[in-house]
Amino acid sequence: MRQTWQRMSPREQQLVAIAAVVVLGALGWIGVWLPMNADLARLARDVPRSEALAANARAQADDIVALTRASAPVRGEPLAAVERVLAERNLRGSVTSLDMQEGRVRMTFAMVRFDALAPLLDALSRGAALVPADITLHPRVEAGFVRAEIALKGIR
Repeated sequence: MRQTWQRMSPREQQLVAIAAVVVLGALGWIGVWLPMNADLARLARDVPRSEALAANARAQADDIVALTRASAPVRGEPLAAVERVLAERNLRGSVTSLDMQEGRVRMTFAMVRFDALAPLLDALSRGAALVPADITLHPRVEAGFVRAEIALKGIR
């Protein structure tokens, strides 16, 4: 390559150098500039959505903090309230363990439909003033089913 360069006339060397600069400029344009501009346009489009998601997350975090501050140990008859809600939801037979420990109601489902848990927890928070303090879910072999261990605490 060095020999070929040396055999070229100065004018040919200038043309090859200019062609190399043009090719490198085009590769830089295609490989760097265009993708960077496309990413900037995408980011400009996504910023409002990301800000809305962040605001929603902040509001939910504030709600969680408020619930944590307002929580109190469960007193009275929380087990009866939980059993009533379980019976209303036809889930009483699915509960393998239900007891009260350290001011919290603890219940275990050996196998329950995952989509039945959210309405159950909503009913418990509305009807029995109990909110989840701890939830552990383990997937089952059957699609849509989980093993669930739930600890509930009272809210004021």
